[in-house]
Amino acid sequence: MTKKQITWMIILGLVLFSNILESMILMPLSSTIKSALHMNEKQWGIAISAYLFSAFISGIISIFMIDRFDRRKFLLALYALFIVGTFLCGISQSFEFLVFARIFAGFFGGVISAVVLAIVGDVIEPQHRGKATGIVMAGFSSAAALGIPLGLFIGLNWTWQTPFFFIVGISIITWFFIAALLPEMKSHLTREDLSYKSWHIIGRVAKNGNQIRALIFTCTILFGQFAIIPYLADYIEHNVGFEKTELVWMYFFGGALTFFTNPFIGVLSDKFGQLRTFLIIMLISCVPILAITSMGENPMPLVLIATSSFFVFAGGRNIPGTALVLSTAAPFERGGFMSIRSAVQQFASGIAVLLGGFVLHQNKAGVYFNFEWIGYLAVVTSIASYFILRTIKQKY
Repeated sequence: MTKKQITWMIILGLVLFSNILESMILMPLSSTIKSALHMNEKQWGIAISAYLFSAFISGIISIFMIDRFDRRKFLLALYALFIVGTFLCGISQSFEFLVFARIFAGFFGGVISAVVLAIVGDVIEPQHRGKATGIVMAGFSSAAALGIPLGLFIGLNWTWQTPFFFIVGISIITWFFIAALLPEMKSHLTREDLSYKSWHIIGRVAKNGNQIRALIFTCTILFGQFAIIPYLADYIEHNVGFEKTELVWMYFFGGALTFFTNPFIGVLSDKFGQLRTFLIIMLISCVPILAITSMGENPMPLVLIATSSFFVFAGGRNIPGTALVLSTAAPFERGGFMSIRSAVQQFASGIAVLLGGFVLHQNKAGVYFNFEWIGYLAVVTSIASYFILRTIKQKY
């Protein structure tokens, strides 16, 4: 990779940093927000899944648009509207308005990752996509290591809405970085492909068993994960015994480690093969998944080892998997395919969040029950994802 390509990947990582931070910031503040807006766990599941289902709808709509424009301009437009949605979340004063704001933010924010990954596929050669994906996904790690603890600190010391204004400020600065440093991206708009209609992508995917398997893989790898993550902070607080302020350390250590391990995993996937790397990391990830979903009160160091391992390995396995999936679509349809992937991913994640809300139960003290069943589900879907991934070919 050239220095210019690395710079582009860092900017895209900043985009994902703000995008992921906005989508996750509610979760560590769950008990505070539920108390302030008088929400139960079912309503909490609705507030989280509203973003995901809205992103699913926008992902379907974007199929007909994403490959028809300069990717840089398309990203700038989406990102600007995402900033507006984040601001609406910051001025929410009721459960109903919060759900509306999450729907607005999800409609535009949910497509951003598809555009970012399409850009990675366009400007990075296949042999370097693991490394590039690792750099970009470091934005996710940074959101957990730096953004979430800071957002949690701000939310606990001021109001739960304040972190959203913090994200708005970061996003505006990032928007100007995109406008100033990213070049035009029209390589997918070649003359011979201009006659290719966006809606043809849906028919092509429906007939392409390789891409269908790539979409099923996306669902299985994230389904169990998103049944855990939205409830993790509240579970660690009420079942494991952490104070609200101690949750900062869970996100800090988990995110700080993944900031370094994500790019490393990307390099490993390029060197040893994406499938082999995925298998090893996926199997390791099952251990912390089972540990944290059945954990009771334990010393803080032991808990942090389990949660940090969850962040490193459950998140890290997405890197080789995503790099492989990127190679299943041709350049002129890559944006549309990644939009379909994003939509399917958001829908599966939304179902997982709602399922988690119905399987889990809390008593009056806030203690969770049945969380271990979510862990079993996550392990089963993780193992199934490997057998699906091994059938996917890097061709289009």
